[in-house]
Amino acid sequence: MTEIDSWQIVYKRAIELSVSLTKEQMNSEIDCLDIEEKIQRIAQDISAGCINPEDDWSLIIKPVNNKAKLDEKIEEALEVAFRQTVFVRILFEYNMNKIVKEYVDGLKAIEIMEVGKKMISALECAHQHATAWRVLSEVRNNSYVIRSQKANQIKQEKNNDREVLLRSLILPWLSRLRPRNGWSSHVLAAQEITPKLASFADSLQLPILEKEDELSEMVESMIWKEPQLRKAYNENAKNALKEPVKMRKVCVKMC
Repeated sequence: MTEIDSWQIVYKRAIELSVSLTKEQMNSEIDCLDIEEKIQRIAQDISAGCINPEDDWSLIIKPVNNKAKLDEKIEEALEVAFRQTVFVRILFEYNMNKIVKEYVDGLKAIEIMEVGKKMISALECAHQHATAWRVLSEVRNNSYVIRSQKANQIKQEKNNDREVLLRSLILPWLSRLRPRNGWSSHVLAAQEITPKLASFADSLQLPILEKEDELSEMVESMIWKEPQLRKAYNENAKNALKEPVKMRKVCVKMC
């Protein structure tokens, strides 16, 4: 496993969001070629220093009633969402790979973490504005039911982003904190990793669970259920975890 493998999760989530936005746009008024040109233009503007994607992180999404302003906000939200997904890709494909190739070992881990933090912030911003674009578009169409569904989607996407963040932090620590003879259980691994994870997240003000006992339970569950984390655990454990078994309910009729 390379130094940046754990950050591929964030990178892939950005690509997935970009693809999702592209498909949704193709279902409306813009074709695939227009969207590809948009993404290329954004990448060129970022690379040339014409725009700073980090400026988007301080933008406040406010509701508007005026149709002209609403149209402007909808277009802006989509532009920001695409810009942030492109920024994540640039950070991973260019910045992180450059660090791996050119930096000495002492600085490499520090610099990779700094870039990783930016990737997480960019992905979170992208999701917020993607959801804003969807919600505002439906507001324009006066669909109350859809607005309610999208509000629930905002909550779900925040939970998803938190899981992405946790996964990217847990993965390297499974090997870094490995006992001499390997992990004896995934429960103990979670208990050992959680204080380090909580302290690290608190120092950077990262959005994870505040209560350490709840965080430990979540880490334990993720190691058990998620294939990538279970694989990393098994590589550093005395005994490998078995695949989770899906239970099927069976109804028995009593005579």
